[in-house]
Amino acid sequence: MKRNSVFGKAGLVSLAIASVLGLAACGGESTKETDAADGVETITFINHKTDWETNGKWDEYITEFNEEHPDIKVEIETITDYAGQMKTRMNTEEYGDLLMLPADIAPQDFELFFEPLGDKEELGETYMGLNDRSFEGVQYGIPSQMNATGMVVNMQVFKDAGINEFPKTPEDFIAALETIKEKTPDVTPLYTNYAAGWTLSNWDFTRTGVSGDPDVTTKLAQDSAPFEKGDTMYTIYDTLYQVANKGLIEADPTTSDWEQSKVDLANGKVGVMVLGSWAVPQIQDIVPENAENITFQTFPTIAEDGEQYMGIGGDYNLAINVNSEHKEAARTLLDWLVNESDYAVDNGGLSAVIGGEYPAALQSSQDAGVILLEENPAPQGKESLFPDVNNMSELGVGSTDLEKQRIIDAGIGNSNETFEDIMKEFNTRWADAIETVGNN
Repeated sequence: MKRNSVFGKAGLVSLAIASVLGLAACGGESTKETDAADGVETITFINHKTDWETNGKWDEYITEFNEEHPDIKVEIETITDYAGQMKTRMNTEEYGDLLMLPADIAPQDFELFFEPLGDKEELGETYMGLNDRSFEGVQYGIPSQMNATGMVVNMQVFKDAGINEFPKTPEDFIAALETIKEKTPDVTPLYTNYAAGWTLSNWDFTRTGVSGDPDVTTKLAQDSAPFEKGDTMYTIYDTLYQVANKGLIEADPTTSDWEQSKVDLANGKVGVMVLGSWAVPQIQDIVPENAENITFQTFPTIAEDGEQYMGIGGDYNLAINVNSEHKEAARTLLDWLVNESDYAVDNGGLSAVIGGEYPAALQSSQDAGVILLEENPAPQGKESLFPDVNNMSELGVGSTDLEKQRIIDAGIGNSNETFEDIMKEFNTRWADAIETVGNN
């Protein structure tokens, strides 16, 4: 089986938009006149990094950018509910010049909203993570950074419970959490962030590392029963169910608090959260003197070949509004952010540029021999197969939180469902979706 190392060469629910309204951008004409008068071109960059707007980080970045490109003025606009609000804005033409490409747009719809950035194969000689935001060989987004998905861990919590190495199997992992609960009852072994919702999608994204298979998603889209015992998705969801069922999570997950959970993890009041590597610097910065306690570990499983893997994939992709009147300037900023700035490093990720620096957040995993693995692209003609099946099944693998919340509810006794009944239903819905998509 071919595996692509991170150092080698290397949208899940359709966006429901009935029509794209032909509306001119507000103030567009006056902006063009101003730009022409002073020789400066103004572009708007819409993104989700609200913290960078409040702490001045975006000001620092744009100042640095303008040292090289003084003729481009960048107006930063950040949005808290980025995915939700951008889908609404994309019913018009007013969604900036440069933006972060929302994750739940079907590949076949990319051309309706985004400017082609080039041939995927050619760009693939320079960048990783291009699979998700391309269609029929055309690239519509370039990752702002590459993230690993696994577990953000306060290793001091484990050491205080007498556990000096992070577990490598689901059974040992659950046993370790039980030990933490027994020896340090004031600590929450694993925090699900049930109420935040979006955080639960990270469990789905661990599938590449759990399987050790770079074709796992393509195979998932063609497997009529992928939720049977022993299968990758079953293993992931069973682990989620077990930690809930054994009382190893927050006391009332329906009232969990995302912001407070980061503080508690930094302070050793929480042991583990399933997240992307991007979260490591956020949590380390909360209590700098405890930063060395915060590590990033792969999901505790061993692949069939005896190795441990950690899946990596693109974070939000940078894309250009197909309606923009400043596409060249937007591309200049896009290229600078990906190729020259420290955006990836500052956010705890890998650079999308092949051969980039290994981030400190992943050092412990590297030391443990974990292999970073990027998924292969879907075969030609099947680029939209997984999004279509996922959408039709309404299971929301990697895109919504409802079914993961349902598993937790079953585990803690908030419903009368059994885990096996849920998995049986998932298999039925997935098989029906495959059949429906195949007949369309």
